[in-house]
Amino acid sequence: MKAAVYREKRLVVETVPDPRPAAHEIVMRVSYCAICGSDLHRYAYAMMSPETIMGHEYSGVVVEVGAGVKTWKVGDRVTRSGGPAAPGRELPGLPPRYSAKERGVLVQRPGAYAEYLVVPADKVMAVPPELTDLEASLVEPLTVAVHMVRASRLRLGDTAVVLGAGPIGLFALQCAFLAGASRVWVSEVNAARRGAATALGATETFDPARGPLVEEIVKRTEVGADVAFECAGARPTLQQALELVRWAGQVMVVSLAWEPVDCLPVEWVGREVEMKACYAHLNSEWGMGLSLMAQRRIRTDAMISRVIGLEDIDAAFRELLRPETDLVQVVVKCS
Repeated sequence: MKAAVYREKRLVVETVPDPRPAAHEIVMRVSYCAICGSDLHRYAYAMMSPETIMGHEYSGVVVEVGAGVKTWKVGDRVTRSGGPAAPGRELPGLPPRYSAKERGVLVQRPGAYAEYLVVPADKVMAVPPELTDLEASLVEPLTVAVHMVRASRLRLGDTAVVLGAGPIGLFALQCAFLAGASRVWVSEVNAARRGAATALGATETFDPARGPLVEEIVKRTEVGADVAFECAGARPTLQQALELVRWAGQVMVVSLAWEPVDCLPVEWVGREVEMKACYAHLNSEWGMGLSLMAQRRIRTDAMISRVIGLEDIDAAFRELLRPETDLVQVVVKCS
């Protein structure tokens, strides 16, 4: 099969052996795999070991089942899930103390930037008939946004600000309205992403490079927003988020900043602002996200800038890493 293999800070399309399923695994023909921000981080910071195949936002069709698999059959349309949902289940696959300082080079099982993918049978879920495979490939970043909004203190009628209009930020915008927000503003330096936020219903968008974001939000709310969702991870955005919420407001941090960021506690401690980190998703939230998408309460049309073939993946990675890119979400058509 063809796959995009990481070599010397590049993704090279090569022929690799077709995967075979072990017991309780399935092989799927990958229809689409979306390019994730975490993959861009690993690519940019050389966090991948040689010969790694990345890609974890996927959809496809079952082509082979391993021994003991009873839930799937050849021809079923599936997309990624977190695994079986159970009350109180922890975030899957994380060590007791996760430290970015100890991240080193990541070793992972082969991913979905390939024609075929082998996965545990309990780590996929059925694609509803209302959804295309292209739409279903975006359920993973949606689930991150679902988790973040559900973990926040956002209540009916509250106001919110989303900082960063990448895929997770754009899903957070929509989830905040579904959770009852009366107004949701979006801050984003990239014009294409501000345009996507407007198309998806943002109350108003701001370019923080062109004016004082905190003052603009306070002007519109008098006291500050109730909740800020920090999805950018840029140098000034954490401090902006902490300053623009009201007294006893809340900042939800989902961004993964790989460099030191600005933070001046005296500007927000006196207002008793709560800062809460939020990572990944609970297993039960995968089905929630997929259901919202199938009900057309979540849109993806304004987010997908381009669908490419495997042969164009390295160029797409390089383009997405350019701050001035006009791309929002790129999805790879793998087979």
